[in-house]
Amino acid sequence: MASERSPLIDYAIIGLLLVNVGFTAYATFRPTATNNAEPSASAKSKLDISDSQASALAAGVVKLYNAKDNFGLYQSFDSLAKAQLTQEQLTGQLNQLYPIMGTISDAAFSNAVLAGNDAGRDYFHLNYKVRLTGGPFTAGDMRLTVTPRDDGFGLVGFYINGTSQPGGQ
Repeated sequence: MASERSPLIDYAIIGLLLVNVGFTAYATFRPTATNNAEPSASAKSKLDISDSQASALAAGVVKLYNAKDNFGLYQSFDSLAKAQLTQEQLTGQLNQLYPIMGTISDAAFSNAVLAGNDAGRDYFHLNYKVRLTGGPFTAGDMRLTVTPRDDGFGLVGFYINGTSQPGGQ
């Protein structure tokens, strides 16, 4: 009798093994929301950022920054940014930044990267290489964080960093 039960147990174990492999394969390779054939809203938004739009946005910010027009720079921010940052806070930060960074003499658009998504709204980092004068740095990076709007892009962040100093320091 032991020889008659042995093939049945073997078949049961093999059957359970196949069910387990099938379930594991399904769980691993099942379609998810991120694997849609249709491009996501993020991908569509990213395609709408052109070099000319990015350059025009930077030109406006650089002009206000170089003129030390804190009020004008604050006014160029999107309402989402203004809800989190007061004009006084921005003025205080910029007044500390001006002597360190000097002025921006040239800005060249590098690339746009999806920074994230919050409540269905995409945010992008527009990255630039900049030439700096009047301070300890000669070159740097500038990043503008934007969100797409019906009439263009809303500015929600401004970041500048010096990367090189005279004499290669």
